[in-house]
Amino acid sequence: MNHALLRDTIQDRGIKVSVLADKIGISRQSLHMKLNGERSFDQGEIMAIKINLRLSDEEFMAIFFNERVDNLSQEVSR
Repeated sequence: MNHALLRDTIQDRGIKVSVLADKIGISRQSLHMKLNGERSFDQGEIMAIKINLRLSDEEFMAIFFNERVDNLSQEVSR
């Protein structure tokens, strides 16, 4: 997961973290912990973020799955 890209996207969309947290049904503190990589997002939260930030499929993949895809690509290349 690309936490920095998610934080940047939230800021670029002009949404406050507290507002996004409320929209996805978690506390502001929980969202901050998840944005800092201290906790993981569950599937429902991920989909709520996609909807509320109006992420394109490309943005969604870059934020939530890019690292995993990169790691798999490296393993396949070996």
